[in-house]
Amino acid sequence: MRDPYDSRTEPPQHSTANELGKRYAHGGAVSDNPNKSSDRPEDGRVSSRQYVEQARTERARLTGHSEPNTGGKHVHLDYHHPLEDYLGTWWMRRLLRHISKDRRGGKTVFERIVESYANPDAPLWHRVKYWPLHRFIRKVKGGVSDKTFRQRIAGHRSTLRGFVATARSVAEFGLCLPQRFSVPLIVIWNFTNRCNLRCKHCYQDANARHDTDELTLEEKLRVVDQLGRAYVPMVSIAGGEPTISKDLLPVLTRCRDLGIHTSMATNGTTLTPEFCRKLAEAQCKYIEISLDSVDPQKHDAFRGQPGIWERTVQGMKNVVAQDGLRLGIAMCVHQGNYDEVERMIDFAVELGASCFAHFNFIPVGRGLKMTNLDLTPAQRERLLRLLNETMQSGRISVMSTAPQLGRVSLACAPIEGLTSCSHLGGGGGEKARVVAKYLGGCGAGRCYVCIEPDGTITPCVYMPHRVLGNVRNRPFVDIFRRNDFYELLNDRNQRTHHCEVCEFKHYCGGCRARADAYFGHVNAGDPGCIFNDRAWEDLCRADAAQAAT
Repeated sequence: MRDPYDSRTEPPQHSTANELGKRYAHGGAVSDNPNKSSDRPEDGRVSSRQYVEQARTERARLTGHSEPNTGGKHVHLDYHHPLEDYLGTWWMRRLLRHISKDRRGGKTVFERIVESYANPDAPLWHRVKYWPLHRFIRKVKGGVSDKTFRQRIAGHRSTLRGFVATARSVAEFGLCLPQRFSVPLIVIWNFTNRCNLRCKHCYQDANARHDTDELTLEEKLRVVDQLGRAYVPMVSIAGGEPTISKDLLPVLTRCRDLGIHTSMATNGTTLTPEFCRKLAEAQCKYIEISLDSVDPQKHDAFRGQPGIWERTVQGMKNVVAQDGLRLGIAMCVHQGNYDEVERMIDFAVELGASCFAHFNFIPVGRGLKMTNLDLTPAQRERLLRLLNETMQSGRISVMSTAPQLGRVSLACAPIEGLTSCSHLGGGGGEKARVVAKYLGGCGAGRCYVCIEPDGTITPCVYMPHRVLGNVRNRPFVDIFRRNDFYELLNDRNQRTHHCEVCEFKHYCGGCRARADAYFGHVNAGDPGCIFNDRAWEDLCRADAAQAAT
């Protein structure tokens, strides 16, 4: 029987990359720099080691306490939780393997242990049988009350699924930095390539035409069932414009029934009160709506259709008005709206949004034709500091597709402050910093993947040319684990530029999509970071020279 292995590098036929003849190397780049110090000067005007020392000095100035270069409580980058000592042992890995494997009846032992913890309504034999493990939970959860623990973990099926997936990963791979996962923690599903708008920066090259190769509803439900069996905890639906697909609500409902947490990214133009009610019934709890500008005319010009700003904002108001839904406002920041970020955050707060989501501009899809609008590394650094200040203020939650926000929050916030934890939001205190260390910033192909409309799996929505496989040919988990990019995306020692030696490599890792888009290698350095600003300047000079010929 022929092996259906189908991993490859190939821009989609309908894509701008294919139209322009964009080329990407299939293998990884190899660093030729013999200097492996995090203080090396070749990559940027400031190295990650200098950045850490500057952050320590600034922290000492603000607190009035000088700290040694190592071992201090701020920016020493080795935050530790006692649970790590247990998870690193052979016997804990064996225990995790036992309690997280599939059982008859549809629940793992892990789920039964957590659900019966501090639960007087649980079967008596569960409370007696799992009493030693309940004691262990009480010991490692720290100051979190039993009530809070039950509300945040035992009462959330998707959270429990995430813990099972993580337990299986530690059992298989051990505790490693960043953590390797047996299945992704979040799947972004580009549900359809159809869209009612024509945005200039669309990574998906979406259009109004129906893609005849799109998965059928039956195929989509089979994919959901595979994700359910694999204990994938979260699915985020995107597009194109997912709300124009008749398959959306049936898929969301199947996810709800399996305990998979769902969210959705949309342009908001179709979100009537009735549609929002149906989304709430399907328990799609977080709705992220894109807005390019607080100026209606600028937004409409970017989206390719007049009157869209008003429809989008009305969709936002409908989400806020619906019980059970949370609103996030997403903004792809570039030279055309860089000066509007603070006003957009104010707008989001006034409107009642729970989250402001910053999207890195990445030259992929139609964005390949507007690379001149990308931010400089210095501009992105100022933006990330603004986002961190907003996050620490508590006015509104902040997420960013730039993994460097994790680095900024580590360096610029007190330890009791908030830390950005990869694609999965953030948290406060030292525990959040430990979690951030293992989630590892950019999760492309490691704890996060994308499903394209035709069933193709890619490491990231911004890497449509990196094909891991297709669910029509192979099971989802097999694709995630067996492809040409799995090792490159998991092993952060295989990097170039400053990402190879960065002090923050376990917390950030550099945006793989930006590195790939500019250098054509998935393991290259991220030219959007200040530690790689010399590489950015080289790219700009090369573009200028090409334009002059």
